[in-house]
Amino acid sequence: MVEEDQCQRPEGEEGIKVLEKMNEHHKDLSAWAIATIPEAFTASRVLDVGCGGGNVLRVLSMKWPRSVCDGIDISETSVEYARKKNSFLVAAGKVRVQVAGVSDIPFPDGEFDLITAIETYFFWPDLANDIKSAASKLREGGLMLIVSEQFFNGKNDAELSKVCESHHMKLVSHEEMTSLMEAAGMTVKTTVDEDRNWVAYLGKKS
Repeated sequence: MVEEDQCQRPEGEEGIKVLEKMNEHHKDLSAWAIATIPEAFTASRVLDVGCGGGNVLRVLSMKWPRSVCDGIDISETSVEYARKKNSFLVAAGKVRVQVAGVSDIPFPDGEFDLITAIETYFFWPDLANDIKSAASKLREGGLMLIVSEQFFNGKNDAELSKVCESHHMKLVSHEEMTSLMEAAGMTVKTTVDEDRNWVAYLGKKS
């Protein structure tokens, strides 16, 4: 499997190398994005969709130490790796990880205070319905954080289109993402880091 495909579904030894790179590469992005969540917000149940190497699960668990954080990923290699990297939190019952996809999240509706999706939405098979699927798992007043380290800015469009094609990604505009999240019953705040071309969409379920 080529590395471009490993980004979507890491497998085997090469997949582990990709997960290690992801954990390091996304560290600053994740911290920046999570900081867009209001300081007064508290969470007891958290879900990270497309949890990859598990670094975000650890950060979320440390930020809300009384919470239980679930992670789902379509890759068995990712799930095993995330469990291993968070073994002490898994043993304490603070982090749980399982194989599942965003289109069929294996939890009851209204289960979570916070759902995060960092560097993953562009791989979702049916973005509109998958956002609705995830939003249904939020309690009233719960938050959904969707994050990407790239977006089309009018200057990088040609180069970014090539990256999307090679990695089988589908990026959407801020306007489209806002519209999709609103259609799923959320009010949306968009935060952008223009210098690094990062974007965080924070939806609150009404």
